[in-house]
Amino acid sequence: MKGLWLLAAFLLVSSVSNAALTNWSVDISINDDGGTDWTAVLTYNNTVTRSDYFVLSRITNVQVSGDGVPLECVSTYSLGTSIVCDGIAAREVVYKFNVKALVSDLQNFKLFRYPFSVTETVDRMQITVKFPLGAALVEDLKLGGTGLSKFEPDFGREGTDGRRIFVTWVYDKPILGQSINIYAIYEVLGIDPFMIFVVILALVIIAFLITIMFIFRKQRVKDLLPVLTDGERKVMEILLREKGEVDQRTIVRETDFSKPKVSRVINDLIERGLVDKISKGRKNLIKLKKEVKRVDSRDVKSKEQK
Repeated sequence: MKGLWLLAAFLLVSSVSNAALTNWSVDISINDDGGTDWTAVLTYNNTVTRSDYFVLSRITNVQVSGDGVPLECVSTYSLGTSIVCDGIAAREVVYKFNVKALVSDLQNFKLFRYPFSVTETVDRMQITVKFPLGAALVEDLKLGGTGLSKFEPDFGREGTDGRRIFVTWVYDKPILGQSINIYAIYEVLGIDPFMIFVVILALVIIAFLITIMFIFRKQRVKDLLPVLTDGERKVMEILLREKGEVDQRTIVRETDFSKPKVSRVINDLIERGLVDKISKGRKNLIKLKKEVKRVDSRDVKSKEQK
């Protein structure tokens, strides 16, 4: 293992002699299948002509850019994978690649583990591990008897981006040659917080659309009021006030019409396609129709004359 880290030290991030590494950040995103997407960013205080990165695993889908420009680099595997970029001119080099087989089963949980080594002096090093959608760090109580905590080193900070949970470790001026062994234990809860958000958003949109539809229907009914008979107008105004549904007995009481007259008025409104009558036990519910038909004023005049 000692020889392996010496190899890593030789292969990781070489640059011109007057350039120093100021920031080394690694973002690791764990997928549902246990694979991981890596983004490693090396930032220097000066332009470098050569950069390389070492990963203690086989990797795929390698993409490298320098100051936002794609770079042609060579990847070779021997105990680990080295990515070498020669003939470049950049102050920030970004390595992106995929790594498998870093997640293993631990009882009913999932364990992510990876050993880093500080092979070059750097002002600041940051490692972030992001867990799959619907996953959460295991509570320490569930790990009782294992001797493990939910993540190590224990000074890591847990957070969320609104969809996924992550842990971040930050090292200021880490010691050259220092080993940084990180792990995190998580479980898949089966509930995707983003899906919950989508469902809530959909319900809000549906409620909004229903409200808009009712407002437009209410406005259309109001536009019809001037062409209705006095009796029909009073019934429709009550329905509008009661948000489109009212007991027929309420109409009798509030209009002070006789029961037969209220029945005639309601039957006329039904014929016009403006309301429905629904019998529930011993009472009749009068409801505004969802689709309000246009009323011909000539029909209204003929009824008034009768």
